[in-house]
Amino acid sequence: MTAQNLMTRLKSVFSAWAFAPEETATPAQWVEIGLISLGSVALSWLAMPDDPTLARAHFPWQWLAPVLIALRYGVMPGLLGSVVLIANTWVALQWGRIPDEFSPTPLFGGGLLVLLCGEFSDVWRDKNKRMEETYLYVTERLSRLTKRHLLLNLSHDRLEQEMLARPGSLRDALARLRTISMAADRQTESLPGATELLQLLSQYVNIESATLYTLESWGGGYRLGQLAAQLGEPEALTPDDELLRLVLEKGSLAHIASQELSLQRQTSQLVVAPLIAGDDELIGVLAVNRMPFFALNIENLQMLLVMLGYYADNLGSAREVIAVQMQLPSVPVLFAQELVRMIRLGRKVGITSRVVVMRFEGDRTHQKEIPAEFLRIKRGLDLYWLTYVQDTPVLAILMPFASTSANEGFLLRMDAWLASRFQGNFESLKIAVHEVELGADDALPALAQAMGGS
Repeated sequence: MTAQNLMTRLKSVFSAWAFAPEETATPAQWVEIGLISLGSVALSWLAMPDDPTLARAHFPWQWLAPVLIALRYGVMPGLLGSVVLIANTWVALQWGRIPDEFSPTPLFGGGLLVLLCGEFSDVWRDKNKRMEETYLYVTERLSRLTKRHLLLNLSHDRLEQEMLARPGSLRDALARLRTISMAADRQTESLPGATELLQLLSQYVNIESATLYTLESWGGGYRLGQLAAQLGEPEALTPDDELLRLVLEKGSLAHIASQELSLQRQTSQLVVAPLIAGDDELIGVLAVNRMPFFALNIENLQMLLVMLGYYADNLGSAREVIAVQMQLPSVPVLFAQELVRMIRLGRKVGITSRVVVMRFEGDRTHQKEIPAEFLRIKRGLDLYWLTYVQDTPVLAILMPFASTSANEGFLLRMDAWLASRFQGNFESLKIAVHEVELGADDALPALAQAMGGS
């Protein structure tokens, strides 16, 4: 073993960390340790100069000082206090101030007592520190849980207020929008029913201030037209607005959180959304100037696009309706408009709709009674078209935005209703059921075939 390794080994053995788990004494505390040790020795010399080690006393009073230091600060400070007493004994021995014969036993016993007290102090200080750390951790965790509980409570209150304020579902909104479109004056307004549309959007999408503009064809593209309607007190949409430019370039909704938006954000609007007719023609734009922060989310923006697309389809679906009437000559205009609209929205938004066709081929009594009962229990947004093919009643049920599970649930409810009302089911009552998904390319031919060529 080299000299350097030996010195390193000795340093590790006799370091403060070897005697105590941690150093807790500050410079001021080291001064206190020295004063206590030296003070006890000084008092002994002043009180009994002939016996400064108190050898004749029946109790080792001087060892109370290092014992107290060890209990308070640990092993290493206690040993340093003991060194002062050992030095005091050596000095007294040299000066002949020890009255009896000198024995090292009291020094050994005192040092052992100091070591025991110091170890006791270190163990309990370590346990106390762990308990404090645990307490701090539990306190911090309780604080985090309290904050999360507060946020959850606020979120619950916000959702409760939103659910109470929201008038209904998307299906209800489209049903109201259909009524607005049918009642609008198409001869005197550039965008018929625009004011009612904004009011409806304020209820379902929580917009607070917005404007609705027409678009004009210009130079192979579009430019901002005249103001059609406004809600609240919005700022006007300018032709050089950055969100408007994004909408005209891409033909899709743009908002202030868009990745394409520059850092300068040269816009005074929050959301700009296009009104796209059935032939992909831009007929107008909606500029939202103010809306609640929590309302600017994907669900709300998707609902906004669906409602605007539904409204625009009402204005520009004439040619598609004619094409539907060519394949289904007896179809009502309202049913044809909704059929065209659902096919288009299914392709754009990705939410499919379905048509359930029922042919009543049973006895004459049930052929008339069951369709009549079906018409009386129809759902809010569903459209029913009842026609006759070779004296056989055929009922077409258009179910907007109905998934496969929603369609199966509808058929199960109808099957249960038939069992309770007519004591039968689709098979026993001879009701042929056909399902047509409007998202497919051959939706209209499939519907015409299911209707029996009517």
